[in-house]
Amino acid sequence: MRLKLLFLMTMVASLSFAVTLTEDFGFSFSKEDVLLTQDKDFTISPNPGKDKLNIKLPSSIADTNIEVFDVLGKRVYKGVITQLESSINVSNWKSGVYLVKVSDGKSTQTKRFIKQ
Repeated sequence: MRLKLLFLMTMVASLSFAVTLTEDFGFSFSKEDVLLTQDKDFTISPNPGKDKLNIKLPSSIADTNIEVFDVLGKRVYKGVITQLESSINVSNWKSGVYLVKVSDGKSTQTKRFIKQ
């Protein structure tokens, strides 16, 4: 089994993107996954967190797909957010870094979450 490289790159305040080479794990981003500017970003809190991950979407998007991946690219959560604010129980997740990916069909955003 080959281990692939995963990294997250953040550019100047208004533009971020993630690049991954973990196709064996079914997790990849393309150039179309460039994140939106700051005023359209979703927020996550608390970060780092122990039991609950709160997600707040900007008012401009609803019915959003959400996926959470561990650092190896394994999807640990998949769902649909239908409200502007929602929570995910993360109390059973292992401590570590996760990538939270939300998509409304037109754009995709990704943020890093640290589980304590």
